[in-house]
Amino acid sequence: MSPGTDLVLKRLSGRFAVPDKPRLAPLDELVLTILSQSTTDENRDRAWRTLAARYPAEDVGEAAGEDSPTGPISWESVLRAAPAELEDAVRVAGLANQKAPAIRAALERLRAEVGRITLDHLEEMGDDEAIAYLTTFRGVGVKTAACVLCFSLRRPVLPVDTHVLRIARRLAWVPPRASADLTYATLSRTVPPSERFRMHMLLITFGRSLCLARAPRCGECPLEPECPRIGV
Repeated sequence: MSPGTDLVLKRLSGRFAVPDKPRLAPLDELVLTILSQSTTDENRDRAWRTLAARYPAEDVGEAAGEDSPTGPISWESVLRAAPAELEDAVRVAGLANQKAPAIRAALERLRAEVGRITLDHLEEMGDDEAIAYLTTFRGVGVKTAACVLCFSLRRPVLPVDTHVLRIARRLAWVPPRASADLTYATLSRTVPPSERFRMHMLLITFGRSLCLARAPRCGECPLEPECPRIGV
């Protein structure tokens, strides 16, 4: 029998602290999440630091703001950079031939549509509207859009990354071959809005420490008595 979300939150909260997540400007969170696709946090941050070193913001009003843990970036300078130069700057994050064009396309579109390079207008949109809008950008899926809403706007959404997807399948919250988008929709119904940020952060910590993709440490798992171990 699958454990309920309330039980999972209780057990995981008793085992792990909820990690802190600095709040970035929406555009910064979007680019950071694009850089994080199919790579490690370390490589994502290395790519960001390279961008910050090559295209530093002259003042905080030009870019991220003081909460950025990896340095403010001038998006105007990034947009002026040659495509090959931008690709080289983000190469350490992997898939540079996909991520660099996606970043450039977003900056170009915002410049053309908004008049300046910003995503601050997301504040005026509802959650569903913002998700629908962001997923029209090149290289941006529901998971990336949800990260922007969750982390930057502090909206009650639950991004489904590889850890959340794997755990949701193993706990039988979704079918064994459920997609990330189906899992997102399912968790949006089953996890209370006030608990979605906490659930997301706890599942990531859990997935990185115990419920590993390979050789999960089931003997140490606080959910072991109730877990149906689907696919394990």
